[in-house]
Amino acid sequence: MRAPSNAGTFRPPLGRAVGREHPRRTTLLGMAGEIERGAGPDGNMLMADADREKVIAVLHAAVTEGRITLSEFEERAAAVLAARTFGEVAPFTRDLPSPPAPPSTRPITVRGSSLRREGRWTVPARMQVEAHGSGVRLDFTDAIILTPVVELEFYLRGSGVRLTVPDGSTIDMSHVSLTGSAVHHRGVSSDPAPGRTHFVVYGEARGSSIRARHPRRSRWWWPWRRQRSTALPGAMRP
Repeated sequence: MRAPSNAGTFRPPLGRAVGREHPRRTTLLGMAGEIERGAGPDGNMLMADADREKVIAVLHAAVTEGRITLSEFEERAAAVLAARTFGEVAPFTRDLPSPPAPPSTRPITVRGSSLRREGRWTVPARMQVEAHGSGVRLDFTDAIILTPVVELEFYLRGSGVRLTVPDGSTIDMSHVSLTGSAVHHRGVSSDPAPGRTHFVVYGEARGSSIRARHPRRSRWWWPWRRQRSTALPGAMRP
């Protein structure tokens, strides 16, 4: 971890990238129409596995909404998995509506308060949060994530952040400047995985902590085990 250059002043330049500029990433949402208009990926460009899975997600939404039948979904999905270029998959989504674009959000500032996002909510491609003496809880388990990469930018002072990311997703927390702070992502890999959402955390933290984990699995409680443990020695079983 690198120490911040301005150690005497806490600087929260929300709305501005930290350290370096990050190029925009091309997604496949509304891909068919964009290729035909020349606004999306080149039709001859080779696809990655993550690209194919994004197209499959569009087809899955279409069959769920009743726009295509299950047999049509299976036929199109098989063709998408066999495709090599963006141009080859365009015909299979041309007659389907494009999913909504990720929302653009303004920087969020909390002081001596609590910020929570949980349940079903739409995640922007980039979130910026400034927190002073506050608790931040972002649960992405049931959230609608429309981009393969989600960037989280935090400027923290005396605050705690807890991130709950979906199973299989990954997170990179190596771009945070720490002063008397700590980051933890036990059980969550930092290496991007094909077809999985990758979270990247930026910013600065002073006297704060950032923790990331996958959802906790519920444990079954077996009443008979308790009955066995509390039964008197030598008692007759019915």
